[in-house]
Amino acid sequence: MYAYKEQDKLFQSLCCEVSLSYIAALVFLSLFFSHPLYLLALFFALNLVILSAGIVRQWLTYLKFSLTLIFLIILVNALFVRAGATVLLYGVSVPLIGNIRITLEALCYGAGMGLRLLVMLGSFCLLTYAVHPDLILKTLGGGWSKIMLALGISLRLFPLITDDFVRITEAQRCRGVDFKVRNLRQRLEKYVPVLHTVLLSSLERSFQLAESLHSRGYGTTKRTNCREVLWRPRDYLVIVTVLLGSAYGMALVLTGRNGYGYYPKLQPFKEQEIIIAVCLALFFCFPALLDWGWEKWRFLRSKI
Repeated sequence: MYAYKEQDKLFQSLCCEVSLSYIAALVFLSLFFSHPLYLLALFFALNLVILSAGIVRQWLTYLKFSLTLIFLIILVNALFVRAGATVLLYGVSVPLIGNIRITLEALCYGAGMGLRLLVMLGSFCLLTYAVHPDLILKTLGGGWSKIMLALGISLRLFPLITDDFVRITEAQRCRGVDFKVRNLRQRLEKYVPVLHTVLLSSLERSFQLAESLHSRGYGTTKRTNCREVLWRPRDYLVIVTVLLGSAYGMALVLTGRNGYGYYPKLQPFKEQEIIIAVCLALFFCFPALLDWGWEKWRFLRSKI
């Protein structure tokens, strides 16, 4: 569950350059946009692509942690930012904070920033579970092989450690170790041998990796590679929509229509902004729509 797995999905069959371009476009546009409708459009499109890529369970794991963080962002923003005209709560005194003044605008601003964080976390979830880490290393390697090696190892670190932890915990359960005891101290004592074994396994894996690199002469001479990239019609279709969506988003940024007025009062949504958000969603939903056709019609699969 916590590592990349091969699946018969369209997004995984795309060229690595195309997949990375799609993810990079989502991340950069989410950084430039502050309008909640545009962020919501990107988030909606991203969720459809995650659904089509078959990594919903992994995304739900991300959401469990990210929603707690977003709640804290909204809470802190509401408590410490006292701007805004629509007051929801006023007069309650809290130590170290003073009189509380919670406004609707502060809550909405925190929710908007949380939505931006969700888009970025979803993009990295898509990168981790729908793009092969070895392909990332090969694609971005070039003259930055050492940096890409460190990045590839970092991307694999958490999934490998998590798999080791799950495997060792299951082995301990088979031996009669009960990890569900109510006493917190006893439970921690039972997890100490597991963590010790995980650490030893990680060190052993690092030694094996170092020996493998040394035996292949890594770093002793200039790196050479031979890689033939096959671009298929689906790659061209997706990269065109990504470029069009990115150009459309940057046009909004350059014309100053990417912002939104939270203070002093929430800016009402205009019909034109809703149309822009729908267009953005359509651009970045295209891989999911193409995957739907890929699954439904064999004729389309054979052509793209």
